[in-house]
Amino acid sequence: MSGINNGLTRRLAGFVADTRYEDLPPEVVDECRRLLLDTVGCALGAVNTDSGRIALEYVDSLGGSPKATVLGLDAKISATNAAYANARLANVLDADDTFPTSTHFGNATVFSALALAEHFGRSDRDLLAAIAVGFDVGARIGSWMGAPFQVRDGEVVGWNELGGPPATVTWAAAGAAASATGLDSLQVNHAFGVAGANSPQPTIRKWAESPVQPMYKYADAGWCAEIGISAALLAGRGSTGFLDILDGENAFWRFYGSPTHDDEVLLNGLGRDWQILNTTYKPWPCCRWIHHPLTAFTRLIEQHGLKAGEIERIVVRANPLALTQIFRDQQPQDPLTAEFSHAHAMAALAYGIPVGPRWYDEDAMKAPHMAAFRAKVTVEPEPRSSNIAQWMGGGQWRGIPGGVEVYARGTRFAETADYALGDPWSAETRLPGESLIDKFVSMCDDDGARSELADRAASCAAAILAADSADGLSAWVPEVAGLSRALRRTAVGVHA
Repeated sequence: MSGINNGLTRRLAGFVADTRYEDLPPEVVDECRRLLLDTVGCALGAVNTDSGRIALEYVDSLGGSPKATVLGLDAKISATNAAYANARLANVLDADDTFPTSTHFGNATVFSALALAEHFGRSDRDLLAAIAVGFDVGARIGSWMGAPFQVRDGEVVGWNELGGPPATVTWAAAGAAASATGLDSLQVNHAFGVAGANSPQPTIRKWAESPVQPMYKYADAGWCAEIGISAALLAGRGSTGFLDILDGENAFWRFYGSPTHDDEVLLNGLGRDWQILNTTYKPWPCCRWIHHPLTAFTRLIEQHGLKAGEIERIVVRANPLALTQIFRDQQPQDPLTAEFSHAHAMAALAYGIPVGPRWYDEDAMKAPHMAAFRAKVTVEPEPRSSNIAQWMGGGQWRGIPGGVEVYARGTRFAETADYALGDPWSAETRLPGESLIDKFVSMCDDDGARSELADRAASCAAAILAADSADGLSAWVPEVAGLSRALRRTAVGVHA
């Protein structure tokens, strides 16, 4: 659909400028807290990884005005640098939320909002409003441009040549940053123009075809956060951008390379249908496409009491987007690549490795029993997921079937999951708050034996879920900062 001169940019900017905490439905406020908890937990889990260490050393060397918290550092630094490091940390383990446009919005949304909430002395409620608004902006831009894969006659034929998730994460960061900064509608409009024109390159196809993953996958979440914050701060000082970046024939969707767009999807239900309610949470630290077979595997383990040692082989039935070389790799050589290996995820689950950085520590990567198990896992197409059109709507996917066949005890056990654990569209798969707290604690527990760090993590989780101050950020922020420093001192020794 054409967006010529119909004010899409202006209307979306007005939504960001005019929305306050009091406008959020209770269920949206609760979901913002859940996303805050999960995103902070994912970042905490990454502070001792190689990628996390590099990010922390990088921003520590830059320094800046001590305005915002960086998880793992002893002192505050500038808001832009803090957002960079924290957002990158949140994406390192690939354990962060996934919106059904194949995009992780929580990392840059949460940490752009938090950095500027600290910078400007905002409250918990201001932070939650910024998270809700920023997430909605990113999710709507992503849905407007559609899923990053090609569908012909209802069949998936591969990833798009261009387009993809990175830029939409930048839009989420820009929306969150503009809200936290308190920009008026015209300033938000300019911030959108600045952020959109400086968003990351569309590298989704390069990522999909790379057998070894770089530390930032298809885009550095930290850069997405930093772009969003910089755009808001610049616009607040009078810098200008394209006021019509979402409008006309040469709108953002076209110059970013998306093959399509749908203007109705962008604004339909704006301020009423909150997109954060459609995000999915990951119970395991690996690509979301692997979670459907993992969900099926979990059910078989629970139903039949299957043990790792008695499993002879596993055939994973994967959706068409999870069949490339990286997903079929039985012996990934580094943790970043292992995050996309069906075989490694199946082995980690079968041996009960606690969710978090220990999925990718040296023992998990190199232990003979893990390598032997991975060698038993092969990947084949799941026939029911090829007709992906039936699972699509409004630029988003919902359930996409995936399954497993497990051969053990001389028997074939088989299961398919249409929805993965963490999907909000099924009562069976929606993760309760207790599960998110357990995941948060597991990200911080250095020995899996309910350590002192685990107790501190549980306290932090409770404080985050209770965040409601109207007068400033409550005590959860310094509590989490102290926990992050304690984690770095104990150094669990993983390398991701």
